[in-house]
Amino acid sequence: MDKIELQEAHEAVTRALDEVAVIKKQVDKAKGWSWFDIMSDSILGSYFKRERIKGINNSVVSLQKHLNKAVAELKDIDLDVDLHISDNHNDQLLDVWFDNIFTDARVHKEINILQDNLKRLESQLHDILGVLNKYL
Repeated sequence: MDKIELQEAHEAVTRALDEVAVIKKQVDKAKGWSWFDIMSDSILGSYFKRERIKGINNSVVSLQKHLNKAVAELKDIDLDVDLHISDNHNDQLLDVWFDNIFTDARVHKEINILQDNLKRLESQLHDILGVLNKYL
């Protein structure tokens, strides 16, 4: 691997880490709304939680582009991690319009899993960045 490929990989990993930081903040906000939604019987909590989840999923698309770039440059690494929270029409319908504790608890669990996956990905990216820094 030449110096240019290393620099491109370093840049892609750095951008991915920046995106992870953004997503972690979004997840924290979604988790706050998730707690609000569980504790209250308000359609408002469900709505704002769903809006945060849409933002998270949009940011995950951007993150995936950076990860794909990094993986392309560093052909022998595997950064496959599930960072998606379900946000289809049925989820919207059940969570916002038929607000219930079971759906709220499931979504809250998905948010917790996402937080764990983000921490694991962030750790992997820092490890990769450390190795790249040694070669640059």
